[in-house]
Order: sequence, then C-alpha cells, then structure tokens
Amino acid sequence: MKKNILILIIIISTKLIAQKKDALAFKGNWIKYHIEMKDGSSLIDRFLTDSSYVNFTILNKKMIINGKPTHRVNESSFPYTLKNNFIKTSSTSGYTLEIIKKDTLVICEKIDGLGNDKLKRFYFVREQKLFNKIKERKGTNINQIANKFYTPTLKSSLELELNNAFKKKHSNFKAKGKIQIDLYNKKIKTYISYSNTEDSLKINLIKKTIDKSYKLWKLKRFKGLQTLELPFVFKDEKTRTFYGISMIFFTDSFYLLDNYYGGETSDIEKAGKYFSKAINAYQNKDFNRSIEYFTKSYSLDSKNIDALYNRAAIYYEIGKIELACKDWNELSELDQKRGIELLKNNCKKTTYNKELR
Repeated sequence: MKKNILILIIIISTKLIAQKKDALAFKGNWIKYHIEMKDGSSLIDRFLTDSSYVNFTILNKKMIINGKPTHRVNESSFPYTLKNNFIKTSSTSGYTLEIIKKDTLVICEKIDGLGNDKLKRFYFVREQKLFNKIKERKGTNINQIANKFYTPTLKSSLELELNNAFKKKHSNFKAKGKIQIDLYNKKIKTYISYSNTEDSLKINLIKKTIDKSYKLWKLKRFKGLQTLELPFVFKDEKTRTFYGISMIFFTDSFYLLDNYYGGETSDIEKAGKYFSKAINAYQNKDFNRSIEYFTKSYSLDSKNIDALYNRAAIYYEIGKIELACKDWNELSELDQKRGIELLKNNCKKTTYNKELR
C-alpha cells in the first residue's frame, strides 16, 4: 500500500514539474512565422495573411498580441490560465498547446462551436532568436536596412505625432520614402521619393515631424551601427466621416497600405448584406436568388469563402453538379481541405477531378 502511495506521489510530482517547465518555456516574446487552419487548409482571412506580422508577449498571467512591428500598442490583452496543455483565455475559447520547446511554440485555437476549418494554428519562434539570426546574417555592415523582424520600436505612435502636426488640416494625398536613423550623430533624416501632391508645405511638414522623432525610437539593440533605414508609405485621408494619417513601414506598396485592414469597408459591408439576403432567400426556397446573392457577396469579398461553399451546396442540391464542382475546384485551388474532399467525393466524372483520382 505504501509503495503504491509512493508511486502515485512520484507520478504527481513528475507531472507538476513537467507543467512548471512548460509554463516557464511558454513565457516570453514570440514572433509568428506561419499560420494555417487546424485542418491543414491554407489561411484565408480578411484581416490576417500568412505573411502578416503577429507578436505574442506572454507574461505570468497575461497574454498580449500586437500586429505592428514598430509600435507595440497592445492591440489585444487578456488573462489566461495554463493547465494540461490548454491555454484558457475565456469560458468558451483558448489555445491548445501543441509544441513547446526552448525557441519553438505551436498553438491552435479552440473555440466552442467552430470546426477545424475555422480554427487557426500558429507557428512561433522566439523573437530574440530571430533577431539574433538576422543580425548575424547582416554581419558587420554599419549601414543597414530594417525589416519587420529586425527593427527598432517606437515609444509612442509616429502617426499620432503626424496627426498632431497637421492640426486637422488634412487632404487626400499619398507619399512614400525612407527614414534614415543616424545612430552615430543621433538624428533622423527623412527622404520622400514620391508624392501625388504638389503641396510642398505638407511634404515638408511630414519630413520635419519625422526628423524630430529620434528620441521616440528604442535603439539599444542596434548599438554599433551608423545608420539604419526604414522604408515607408504614407497616406493622408479626408472624407465626410473620417480624416487622419496612416503609415506602414518596410514596403513601398500603396496597395498594402490601402488594404492593411482587410479591404474597402464599404465592399465588406455590402458583401455581408448580400450574404444575409442569400441565407434568407435559401430559407424561402428561392434558390436562384440565393445563388445570385452568394455570387455578389463573394465577388465583393473574396475572403468570405463561406459564400462559395454555400453556392456550391445549392448547385448540388438543385442538380447542377457541374457548377458545384466548379466551385469546389476553386476552393481546392485555394488549398481548402474540405473543398478538396467535396471535389474528390462528388466530382469523379468531371474534368476537375483528374489529379485526385
């Protein structure tokens, strides 16, 4: 009996030590390097791409998520508990801890009511390891170009500084260029390579404001460099409902800036309305109208692949198998596992399924 109790104590102690070790390894600053869906499908998300920057800072009882490499604004912050490889963040959701090593972390969303094709799996590397690896690759060159994984951070928002400088005198224009941080002389020089405005006063105001921002940058990790350059694109907007400045770094693409938050808001709203209309039409057995609305929804928001799945299901239900297979084929080309399975199981006699047979 005493022997059994002793064995039980040893087992419990071993488990507690293992859990404590996992908890210690879990904490820290992590950078996402890949995202996929839990079922292995490629990620299709309106606000997130596989190349999006995602930073998880994990503290004792709090998890902080940031999506901007230069300005850690704690976009999302919430408490968590870690028990039996489950990171609980609310009563209905959390993350399953799949892999935890010294410098590697893999977690997968767990949300009540969502299937594997709706849950994301995140692959992380420890931030400091990635930074050191890039620094080693860049070598002893004293003049370097930053990227989203190898950058200083700001103590406060540069966009806020620019908005304050413009004092509500906004207009619609864009610009692109680079910020050159001179660590040796402790100053900044801003270069504008393109702008679609002829208002030199506004361009000079941008340059003057950024040039004064040296003290806002945390540069300790770049000691030894002479200069560090950050490419950027800039947009000033003024509409009936909004005015302000937005800015992103490490690109010269206005398209990336314009679509930073997932595309045109008006198109996304219209797509949502058409999606709702399509559901209502289907419930009223107006299949042709439902197909029409799902088509319009998907054309406005190609990230909403549920519209494509639903349209295919209706085509299949009303006997238009060829059209259903065409939609499933499109989903297969988007690397959606459920679409691949539907194509394989229902379209064996079509030309779409040649590679799957």
